[in-house]
Amino acid sequence: METPGFKQQLKLVSNSANYWIIFSVPLILCAIISLLIAYKLYPIRRSTLEIVALFITSGFCLLCFSRFVYCKDKFFLWASAMMLVLFVREIHPPGSSGGVYLGMLALFYIAHKNHNMFVDYFRNKTLVTTLGVGFFTYFISVTTDQRWWKFVPGEKLVHSTMEESMEVVGHLFVGCALLLATKLRSEDS
Repeated sequence: METPGFKQQLKLVSNSANYWIIFSVPLILCAIISLLIAYKLYPIRRSTLEIVALFITSGFCLLCFSRFVYCKDKFFLWASAMMLVLFVREIHPPGSSGGVYLGMLALFYIAHKNHNMFVDYFRNKTLVTTLGVGFFTYFISVTTDQRWWKFVPGEKLVHSTMEESMEVVGHLFVGCALLLATKLRSEDS
């Protein structure tokens, strides 16, 4: 089977996505967390969230790797590597920012080049939508950390905890999507 071009692969993935869910769920969570922080009803602090993020990313990395060992499906080895990259991001070793994003790009390149290994997974609307929610949530986290939203009233009050909270939620969505991924053959879709 010949690997289809990037446009065809992007079309397959985008046809499997539910954009209403991808964009609305993270924004609703962001609004809820902001309100909870503003009204001092959010008891979890940034330092606690950073530790939780380490456990989540490493746990999903090990669980995805265990699923690979159990079923020998290389998709789960790739999923384990994705969670490992997110784990390294959480450790924050010096100079890792660029390396983490290069690691993500390398994993997406591997997925592109090994289309036959991934196509049956990316026909699954639940997987694609859940990954989309996770990555959009992570995008909100990164842009919050970089202070893109400082024009929003009260942003300074919620900035630190919001960034780490959204990052944890993003890790949860991506980890669950990868760990629970199931194949969906073309005749099933």
